[in-house]
Amino acid sequence: MNGSTEQIAGAVFRAITRHGHEEVEQAAINAYADVDEDARSDREGLSRTMFAELLDALAHHLDSDEQVEVLTAAIEGLVNRFGTVIDAAPVAICAVDADGVVQLWNPAAERTLGYDQSVILGRPFETTWADDDETISLSACLERIRAGERLTGIETRHHRPDGSLLDTQVWAAPLDDDTQNAMFVVVDVTERHARQERLSVLNRVLRHNIRNDLNVAIGHLDRLAEQLPADDPSLRLVRERLDSILELSDTARRIERVADADRTDAISFDLATVLADCIDRLRQDVPAAEVCATLPDRLAVVGHELLPYAFENVLENAVEHNDAAEPTVSVELTQPPDGDRAAVRITDNGPGLPPVERQVLQTTEETQLTHSTGLGLWLTNWIVRKSSGRVDVDCSASGTTVVIELPTETGHSSTTT
Repeated sequence: MNGSTEQIAGAVFRAITRHGHEEVEQAAINAYADVDEDARSDREGLSRTMFAELLDALAHHLDSDEQVEVLTAAIEGLVNRFGTVIDAAPVAICAVDADGVVQLWNPAAERTLGYDQSVILGRPFETTWADDDETISLSACLERIRAGERLTGIETRHHRPDGSLLDTQVWAAPLDDDTQNAMFVVVDVTERHARQERLSVLNRVLRHNIRNDLNVAIGHLDRLAEQLPADDPSLRLVRERLDSILELSDTARRIERVADADRTDAISFDLATVLADCIDRLRQDVPAAEVCATLPDRLAVVGHELLPYAFENVLENAVEHNDAAEPTVSVELTQPPDGDRAAVRITDNGPGLPPVERQVLQTTEETQLTHSTGLGLWLTNWIVRKSSGRVDVDCSASGTTVVIELPTETGHSSTTT
């Protein structure tokens, strides 16, 4: 039996207690007390053992009618609990038989899909399914379920009785191993998709307009520069501000890619190579900084496609605001013995990140952007979180250390570069 054994055993024990069969209850308690500590650590094995002990105690202490009474009460208890969960669930839940005919329809399904339970029960679930070539059909879903597959977040569309269409996601699985019945969970994502589309359009329009306006401004600035000394402070300031706006536009594009719900697949990276490339660029861009690194020959991690940018941003930040006479940055990549996580430690000798910027890197919640931080550190945080990683920051009088942990695939021997 699978993990549901524990729930069944619990239901039987509760039924025994409610019916006052103290001798059976005590026998079960004694059986549990006799189980050694090692066996108790195996929860599934313990559930099977206790279920067998309960059945044995029932057979030993009760007659057949009393056994039937207890087991019937246990089943009724499980059904009532299951029904309560289904009715209280905030998402649409539907069960269908082998022909795709609706057998169960919870209140959330009525609210989401618009069909009353009295109307939809006994009718094909396909009644609500939109005829759309762009999304998967119900028959295709049922074929995959009958082949033993569980569907997770499949993009679908459903229509309500008034003809309006809903963008939906579906989770589904077979109800048991012996029949072709299936359970569906349907989530309305119409508003989420609309919001993402609005943000995407706004982002693209703003980026396009900003870049066009900046190109015009830079062209006029180049003409003015011919009439001014090369070291004119106003000329330098304007160029810096225009470059900053261009970088902000590029960062907005990266944020859109991080937030894109369709970009969920993790990519495998050789983190040693990623860091080596970032360090090479940093040495070229800031030759005055001393950058040293301890990297393995290879260490494979998985993460968001923009993961390299997160390290570029942290490394650039380590030198950009470093006011030491001789700026130094050290990078160390390690893999713990268990091999589950890789840790990148980036240390600088600068003045340390202000508290508000440390909070940006470490927060696990979306909060209002602070004017002083810009978007770069937020983007680093989001990329690492999208990669199932975490960020720690430690500041002292001698500088700042940022540690980024990521899920890893394999690790090899270390070398120092």
